[in-house]
Amino acid sequence: MYYKFSGFTQRLVGATASAAYNPQKPDGLPVHLKRGVPDRLLYRTTMALTIGGTIYCLVALYMASQPRNQK
Repeated sequence: MYYKFSGFTQRLVGATASAAYNPQKPDGLPVHLKRGVPDRLLYRTTMALTIGGTIYCLVALYMASQPRNQK
C-alpha cells in the first residue's frame, strides 16, 4: 500500500489520508498492541526474554559471589 504525500507539508493527501493507519484512535488498547496477534507475540517474546535474561544474570551474580571450596 502506497501513500501520497504533498510536496510542501509532507502530509497525506487524497482519499488515502482518511484510510491511513492511525495508532491514536481511542479503542482502549496500548499503542504497542494495536496491530493484533503479531504485536502480542512480539511483546510476549520480548518480555519473556527480558525476564529470563534478568533471572540468568542474577543467578550468575549469586554464583560468582560465593567463595569456592578449597581442597
